[in-house]
Amino acid sequence: MSTHSGKDFMSAAHYFDGRSARLHLVDLAAFDGVIHLHGETTRSYPAAGTRLAEPFAHAPAVLYFADGSHAEVQDPAMRPLLAAALGYRKPWVVRWQERTAAALAALVLLVLLIAAGWHWGIPAAAARLSDRVPPAADQALGRNALALLERQGVLRPSHLSDDRIAALDAILQRIQPASPRIALRLRVHAAPGLGPNALAFPDGSIVLTDEMVRLVMGKDNDFDAHAAAALAGVLAHEVGHIEQRHSVHAITRSSLSAALSATLFGDFSAVAAGLPAVLSNMEYSRAMELAADAYAARALQARAIPLAPLADLFDQLEEQGDKTPKFLRQAMSYASTHPDAYERSERLRAEAAMPARQDEAL
Repeated sequence: MSTHSGKDFMSAAHYFDGRSARLHLVDLAAFDGVIHLHGETTRSYPAAGTRLAEPFAHAPAVLYFADGSHAEVQDPAMRPLLAAALGYRKPWVVRWQERTAAALAALVLLVLLIAAGWHWGIPAAAARLSDRVPPAADQALGRNALALLERQGVLRPSHLSDDRIAALDAILQRIQPASPRIALRLRVHAAPGLGPNALAFPDGSIVLTDEMVRLVMGKDNDFDAHAAAALAGVLAHEVGHIEQRHSVHAITRSSLSAALSATLFGDFSAVAAGLPAVLSNMEYSRAMELAADAYAARALQARAIPLAPLADLFDQLEEQGDKTPKFLRQAMSYASTHPDAYERSERLRAEAAMPARQDEAL
Protein backbone atom coordinates (compact mmCIF):
# COMPACT_ATOMS: atom_id res chain seq x y z
CA MET A 1 0.00 0.00 0.00
CA SER A 2 1.46 3.36 -0.91
CA THR A 3 2.70 5.76 1.75
CA HIS A 4 1.90 9.39 2.24
CA SER A 5 4.44 12.16 2.49
CA GLY A 6 2.43 14.14 5.00
CA LYS A 7 3.36 15.09 8.56
CA ASP A 8 4.81 12.39 10.82
CA PHE A 9 2.89 11.46 13.97
CA MET A 10 3.00 9.34 17.11
CA SER A 11 0.24 7.79 19.23
CA ALA A 12 -0.27 5.25 22.01
CA ALA A 13 -1.37 1.85 20.75
CA HIS A 14 -2.08 -1.74 21.77
CA TYR A 15 0.04 -4.31 19.96
CA PHE A 16 -0.76 -8.05 19.58
CA ASP A 17 1.93 -10.30 18.13
CA GLY A 18 -0.55 -12.85 16.65
CA ARG A 19 0.91 -15.72 18.69
CA SER A 20 -0.63 -15.02 22.10
CA ALA A 21 -3.43 -12.94 23.60
CA ARG A 22 -1.00 -10.72 25.46
CA LEU A 23 -1.46 -6.97 24.98
CA HIS A 24 1.71 -4.90 24.54
CA LEU A 25 1.55 -1.19 25.30
CA VAL A 26 3.52 0.69 22.65
CA ASP A 27 3.93 4.07 21.02
CA LEU A 28 3.17 3.93 17.32
CA ALA A 29 4.92 6.36 14.99
CA ALA A 30 4.91 6.74 11.21
CA PHE A 31 7.70 8.40 9.23
CA ASP A 32 9.79 7.75 6.13
CA GLY A 33 7.28 5.15 4.90
CA VAL A 34 7.73 2.95 7.98
CA ILE A 35 5.47 2.16 10.98
CA HIS A 36 7.57 2.05 14.16
CA LEU A 37 6.48 0.51 17.47
CA HIS A 38 8.32 1.28 20.72
CA GLY A 39 7.46 0.27 24.29
CA GLU A 40 6.91 -3.21 25.72
CA THR A 41 8.07 -4.48 22.34
CA THR A 42 9.91 -2.91 19.43
CA ARG A 43 8.94 -3.51 15.85
CA SER A 44 9.18 -1.76 12.48
CA TYR A 45 6.97 -2.50 9.49
CA PRO A 46 6.96 -0.99 5.99
CA ALA A 47 3.84 1.07 5.39
CA ALA A 48 3.50 -0.51 1.97
CA GLY A 49 2.80 -3.91 3.56
CA THR A 50 0.45 -2.61 6.26
CA ARG A 51 -3.33 -2.73 5.94
CA LEU A 52 -5.78 -0.43 7.70
CA ALA A 53 -9.03 -2.21 8.60
CA GLU A 54 -12.32 -0.79 7.41
CA PRO A 55 -13.22 1.96 9.90
CA PHE A 56 -16.22 1.71 12.23
CA ALA A 57 -17.60 4.51 14.35
CA HIS A 58 -16.42 4.49 17.99
CA ALA A 59 -14.06 1.55 17.28
CA PRO A 60 -10.27 1.71 17.39
CA ALA A 61 -8.29 1.93 14.17
CA VAL A 62 -6.68 -1.46 13.48
CA LEU A 63 -3.44 -1.91 11.56
CA TYR A 64 -2.64 -5.38 10.21
CA PHE A 65 1.01 -6.20 9.56
CA ALA A 66 2.52 -8.71 7.14
CA ASP A 67 3.69 -11.11 9.89
CA GLY A 68 0.12 -11.64 11.19
CA SER A 69 0.36 -9.21 14.10
CA HIS A 70 -1.76 -6.11 14.51
CA ALA A 71 -2.00 -2.87 16.46
CA GLU A 72 -5.03 -0.98 17.73
CA VAL A 73 -4.99 2.80 18.01
CA GLN A 74 -7.70 4.08 20.35
CA ASP A 75 -7.43 7.82 19.61
CA PRO A 76 -10.09 8.63 16.96
CA ALA A 77 -8.10 11.69 15.89
CA MET A 78 -5.37 9.37 14.60
CA ARG A 79 -7.58 7.55 12.11
CA PRO A 80 -7.33 10.14 9.29
CA LEU A 81 -3.57 10.45 9.85
CA LEU A 82 -3.14 6.68 9.61
CA ALA A 83 -5.31 6.59 6.50
CA ALA A 84 -3.20 9.31 4.88
CA ALA A 85 0.07 7.63 5.86
CA LEU A 86 -1.05 4.30 4.37
CA GLY A 87 -2.81 5.73 1.33
CA TYR A 88 -6.06 4.12 2.52
CA ARG A 89 -9.06 4.45 0.23
CA LYS A 90 -12.54 3.38 1.31
CA PRO A 91 -13.92 0.30 -0.50
CA TRP A 92 -16.64 0.98 -3.07
CA VAL A 93 -19.23 -0.64 -0.80
CA VAL A 94 -18.46 1.82 1.99
CA ARG A 95 -18.53 4.77 -0.42
CA TRP A 96 -21.87 3.50 -1.77
CA GLN A 97 -23.32 3.21 1.75
CA GLU A 98 -22.38 6.79 2.49
CA ARG A 99 -24.53 7.99 -0.41
CA THR A 100 -28.17 8.21 0.73
CA ALA A 101 -29.71 7.55 -2.67
CA ALA A 102 -27.48 4.54 -3.33
CA ALA A 103 -28.15 3.11 0.15
CA LEU A 104 -31.92 3.46 -0.33
CA ALA A 105 -31.68 1.81 -3.76
CA ALA A 106 -29.73 -1.09 -2.25
CA LEU A 107 -32.33 -1.45 0.53
CA VAL A 108 -35.19 -1.54 -1.95
CA LEU A 109 -33.34 -4.09 -4.08
CA LEU A 110 -32.68 -6.26 -1.02
CA VAL A 111 -36.35 -6.20 -0.02
CA LEU A 112 -37.38 -7.13 -3.56
CA LEU A 113 -34.88 -10.00 -3.65
CA ILE A 114 -36.09 -11.35 -0.30
CA ALA A 115 -39.73 -11.07 -1.42
CA ALA A 116 -38.96 -12.83 -4.70
CA GLY A 117 -37.10 -15.57 -2.88
CA TRP A 118 -39.98 -16.02 -0.46
CA HIS A 119 -42.65 -16.02 -3.15
CA TRP A 120 -40.90 -18.03 -5.87
CA GLY A 121 -37.59 -19.34 -4.59
CA ILE A 122 -38.77 -21.21 -1.48
CA PRO A 123 -41.72 -22.94 -3.22
CA ALA A 124 -39.48 -24.03 -6.10
CA ALA A 125 -36.78 -25.30 -3.74
CA ALA A 126 -39.37 -27.02 -1.54
CA ALA A 127 -40.83 -28.81 -4.56
CA ARG A 128 -37.41 -30.10 -5.60
CA LEU A 129 -36.42 -31.15 -2.10
CA SER A 130 -39.77 -32.83 -1.42
CA ASP A 131 -39.21 -35.13 -4.38
CA ARG A 132 -36.03 -36.35 -2.68
CA VAL A 133 -37.72 -37.20 0.63
CA PRO A 134 -37.92 -41.01 0.80
CA PRO A 135 -41.39 -42.65 1.06
CA ALA A 136 -40.35 -44.14 4.40
CA ALA A 137 -40.48 -40.62 5.81
CA ASP A 138 -44.18 -40.42 4.93
CA GLN A 139 -44.85 -43.52 7.01
CA ALA A 140 -42.94 -42.20 10.03
CA LEU A 141 -44.56 -38.77 9.87
CA GLY A 142 -48.06 -40.20 9.65
CA ARG A 143 -47.61 -42.72 12.46
CA ASN A 144 -46.09 -40.15 14.80
CA ALA A 145 -48.78 -37.56 14.10
CA LEU A 146 -51.63 -40.02 14.65
CA ALA A 147 -50.06 -41.37 17.83
CA LEU A 148 -49.68 -37.84 19.19
CA LEU A 149 -53.34 -36.96 18.51
CA GLU A 150 -54.48 -40.16 20.22
CA ARG A 151 -52.25 -39.59 23.26
CA GLN A 152 -53.57 -36.06 23.58
CA GLY A 153 -57.14 -37.33 23.46
CA VAL A 154 -57.94 -35.37 20.31
CA LEU A 155 -58.92 -38.56 18.47
CA ARG A 156 -61.23 -40.86 20.42
CA PRO A 157 -63.03 -44.12 19.59
CA SER A 158 -65.90 -43.62 17.16
CA HIS A 159 -69.51 -43.85 18.31
CA LEU A 160 -70.75 -44.80 14.85
CA SER A 161 -71.98 -48.31 14.20
CA ASP A 162 -69.78 -50.90 12.52
CA ASP A 163 -72.18 -50.93 9.56
CA ARG A 164 -71.87 -47.17 9.15
CA ILE A 165 -68.07 -47.32 9.30
CA ALA A 166 -68.10 -50.16 6.75
CA ALA A 167 -70.23 -48.00 4.44
CA LEU A 168 -67.75 -45.14 4.77
CA ASP A 169 -64.88 -47.48 4.01
CA ALA A 170 -66.74 -48.64 0.89
CA ILE A 171 -66.95 -45.00 -0.25
CA LEU A 172 -63.17 -44.63 0.12
CA GLN A 173 -62.63 -47.83 -1.83
CA ARG A 174 -64.81 -46.44 -4.61
CA ILE A 175 -63.13 -43.06 -4.99
CA GLN A 176 -59.48 -44.01 -4.41
CA PRO A 177 -57.14 -44.30 -7.42
CA ALA A 178 -56.79 -47.60 -9.22
CA SER A 179 -53.11 -47.61 -8.23
CA PRO A 180 -52.69 -45.32 -5.23
CA ARG A 181 -49.25 -43.89 -4.52
CA ILE A 182 -49.47 -45.33 -0.99
CA ALA A 183 -51.97 -47.69 0.64
CA LEU A 184 -54.99 -45.72 1.88
CA ARG A 185 -56.73 -46.47 5.19
CA LEU A 186 -59.86 -44.91 6.65
CA ARG A 187 -59.96 -44.17 10.37
CA VAL A 188 -63.20 -42.90 11.88
CA HIS A 189 -62.90 -41.14 15.24
CA ALA A 190 -64.97 -39.06 17.58
CA ALA A 191 -63.21 -35.70 17.88
CA PRO A 192 -65.28 -33.09 19.75
CA GLY A 193 -62.35 -30.69 19.73
CA LEU A 194 -62.05 -30.84 15.95
CA GLY A 195 -65.74 -30.84 15.15
CA PRO A 196 -66.85 -31.72 11.60
CA ASN A 197 -63.49 -32.49 10.05
CA ALA A 198 -61.38 -34.69 7.83
CA LEU A 199 -57.60 -35.05 8.01
CA ALA A 200 -55.08 -36.62 5.65
CA PHE A 201 -51.82 -38.06 6.97
CA PRO A 202 -48.74 -38.75 4.85
CA ASP A 203 -48.75 -42.48 5.68
CA GLY A 204 -52.03 -42.89 3.79
CA SER A 205 -54.34 -42.63 6.80
CA ILE A 206 -57.49 -40.56 6.40
CA VAL A 207 -59.31 -39.53 9.56
CA LEU A 208 -63.00 -38.77 9.28
CA THR A 209 -64.72 -37.49 12.41
CA ASP A 210 -68.08 -38.64 13.72
CA GLU A 211 -69.07 -35.00 13.77
CA MET A 212 -68.52 -34.65 10.01
CA VAL A 213 -70.56 -37.75 9.26
CA ARG A 214 -73.44 -36.58 11.49
CA LEU A 215 -73.37 -33.10 9.92
CA VAL A 216 -73.65 -34.58 6.43
CA MET A 217 -76.46 -36.96 7.41
CA GLY A 218 -78.43 -34.18 9.07
CA LYS A 219 -80.94 -34.26 11.88
CA ASP A 220 -82.78 -37.20 10.33
CA ASN A 221 -79.59 -39.31 10.42
CA ASP A 222 -80.24 -40.13 6.77
CA PHE A 223 -77.35 -41.79 4.94
CA ASP A 224 -78.86 -41.28 1.50
CA ALA A 225 -77.24 -40.83 -1.94
CA HIS A 226 -76.76 -37.09 -1.33
CA ALA A 227 -74.90 -37.72 1.95
CA ALA A 228 -72.81 -40.46 0.36
CA ALA A 229 -71.80 -38.16 -2.50
CA ALA A 230 -70.83 -35.35 -0.10
CA LEU A 231 -68.69 -37.71 1.97
CA ALA A 232 -67.17 -39.12 -1.21
CA GLY A 233 -66.10 -35.57 -2.05
CA VAL A 234 -64.59 -35.03 1.40
CA LEU A 235 -62.64 -38.29 1.18
CA ALA A 236 -61.53 -37.57 -2.39
CA HIS A 237 -60.24 -34.20 -1.21
CA GLU A 238 -58.11 -35.92 1.44
CA VAL A 239 -56.91 -38.51 -1.09
CA GLY A 240 -55.77 -35.57 -3.22
CA HIS A 241 -53.58 -34.33 -0.35
CA ILE A 242 -51.99 -37.76 0.03
CA GLU A 243 -51.49 -38.41 -3.67
CA GLN A 244 -49.81 -35.03 -4.13
CA ARG A 245 -47.71 -35.39 -0.93
CA HIS A 246 -48.92 -32.07 0.40
CA SER A 247 -47.78 -32.86 3.96
CA VAL A 248 -44.18 -33.38 2.87
CA HIS A 249 -44.30 -30.25 0.69
CA ALA A 250 -45.68 -28.21 3.60
CA ILE A 251 -43.05 -29.49 6.05
CA THR A 252 -40.24 -28.87 3.57
CA ARG A 253 -41.41 -25.38 2.82
CA SER A 254 -41.91 -24.62 6.49
CA SER A 255 -38.35 -25.75 7.22
CA LEU A 256 -36.92 -23.60 4.42
CA SER A 257 -38.99 -20.61 5.55
CA ALA A 258 -37.80 -21.04 9.12
CA ALA A 259 -34.18 -21.29 7.95
CA LEU A 260 -34.49 -18.09 5.92
CA SER A 261 -36.24 -16.36 8.83
CA ALA A 262 -33.44 -17.35 11.19
CA THR A 263 -30.86 -16.08 8.69
CA LEU A 264 -32.61 -12.72 8.46
CA PHE A 265 -33.59 -12.29 12.11
CA GLY A 266 -31.00 -14.42 13.92
CA ASP A 267 -31.85 -14.80 17.60
CA PHE A 268 -33.66 -11.48 17.72
CA SER A 269 -36.93 -13.17 18.52
CA ALA A 270 -38.22 -16.67 17.99
CA VAL A 271 -41.64 -15.20 17.31
CA ALA A 272 -40.31 -12.71 14.77
CA ALA A 273 -38.34 -15.44 13.03
CA GLY A 274 -41.27 -17.83 12.94
CA LEU A 275 -43.95 -15.37 11.84
CA PRO A 276 -42.86 -15.11 8.19
CA ALA A 277 -42.82 -18.89 7.94
CA VAL A 278 -46.36 -19.08 9.35
CA LEU A 279 -47.67 -16.39 7.02
CA SER A 280 -45.93 -17.99 4.04
CA ASN A 281 -47.39 -21.39 4.76
CA MET A 282 -50.89 -19.99 5.14
CA GLU A 283 -50.75 -18.99 1.50
CA TYR A 284 -49.21 -22.30 0.52
CA SER A 285 -51.90 -24.24 2.41
CA ARG A 286 -54.52 -22.36 0.45
CA ALA A 287 -52.88 -23.44 -2.81
CA MET A 288 -52.76 -27.04 -1.63
CA GLU A 289 -56.40 -26.97 -0.55
CA LEU A 290 -57.48 -25.67 -3.95
CA ALA A 291 -55.38 -28.36 -5.63
CA ALA A 292 -57.08 -30.98 -3.47
CA ASP A 293 -60.46 -29.51 -4.47
CA ALA A 294 -59.55 -29.90 -8.13
CA TYR A 295 -58.40 -33.47 -7.54
CA ALA A 296 -61.66 -34.31 -5.75
CA ALA A 297 -63.72 -32.81 -8.58
CA ARG A 298 -61.90 -34.93 -11.17
CA ALA A 299 -62.18 -38.07 -9.05
CA LEU A 300 -65.92 -37.63 -8.51
CA GLN A 301 -66.61 -36.88 -12.16
CA ALA A 302 -64.60 -39.91 -13.27
CA ARG A 303 -66.92 -42.07 -11.18
CA ALA A 304 -70.15 -40.29 -12.12
CA ILE A 305 -70.60 -38.95 -8.60
CA PRO A 306 -72.31 -35.54 -8.57
CA LEU A 307 -70.35 -32.53 -7.33
CA ALA A 308 -73.37 -30.60 -6.07
CA PRO A 309 -73.54 -32.40 -2.67
CA LEU A 310 -69.91 -31.44 -1.93
CA ALA A 311 -70.60 -27.85 -3.03
CA ASP A 312 -73.64 -27.79 -0.75
CA LEU A 313 -71.46 -29.06 2.11
CA PHE A 314 -68.99 -26.21 1.53
CA ASP A 315 -71.86 -23.73 1.79
CA GLN A 316 -73.15 -25.42 4.93
CA LEU A 317 -69.72 -25.34 6.55
CA GLU A 318 -69.25 -21.70 5.63
CA GLU A 319 -72.48 -20.88 7.47
CA GLN A 320 -71.13 -22.58 10.59
CA GLY A 321 -68.39 -19.99 11.01
CA ASP A 322 -65.97 -21.03 13.75
CA LYS A 323 -66.97 -24.68 13.35
CA THR A 324 -65.45 -24.77 9.89
CA PRO A 325 -63.15 -27.80 9.61
CA LYS A 326 -59.44 -27.47 9.10
CA PHE A 327 -59.42 -28.90 5.59
CA LEU A 328 -61.79 -26.11 4.53
CA ARG A 329 -60.64 -23.32 6.84
CA GLN A 330 -57.02 -23.39 5.62
CA ALA A 331 -58.11 -22.31 2.17
CA MET A 332 -60.43 -19.57 3.35
CA SER A 333 -60.02 -15.88 4.13
CA TYR A 334 -56.55 -15.33 5.54
CA ALA A 335 -56.66 -12.13 3.51
CA SER A 336 -59.13 -10.44 1.24
CA THR A 337 -57.56 -12.07 -1.83
CA HIS A 338 -58.18 -15.58 -0.53
CA PRO A 339 -61.31 -17.41 -1.71
CA ASP A 340 -63.99 -18.26 0.84
CA ALA A 341 -66.03 -21.46 0.93
CA TYR A 342 -68.77 -19.95 -1.23
CA GLU A 343 -66.23 -19.27 -3.98
CA ARG A 344 -65.00 -22.83 -3.69
CA SER A 345 -68.52 -24.20 -3.96
CA GLU A 346 -69.05 -22.08 -7.07
CA ARG A 347 -65.88 -23.57 -8.57
CA LEU A 348 -67.27 -27.03 -7.99
CA ARG A 349 -70.56 -26.12 -9.61
CA ALA A 350 -68.67 -24.68 -12.58
CA GLU A 351 -66.71 -27.95 -12.80
CA ALA A 352 -69.97 -29.89 -12.71
CA ALA A 353 -71.21 -27.96 -15.72
CA MET A 354 -68.15 -28.99 -17.77
CA PRO A 355 -67.78 -32.34 -19.56
CA ALA A 356 -66.24 -35.02 -17.39
CA ARG A 357 -62.55 -35.65 -18.03
CA GLN A 358 -61.02 -39.10 -18.07
CA ASP A 359 -57.88 -39.60 -16.02
CA GLU A 360 -56.35 -43.03 -15.75
CA ALA A 361 -54.59 -42.10 -12.51
CA LEU A 362 -57.97 -41.61 -10.87
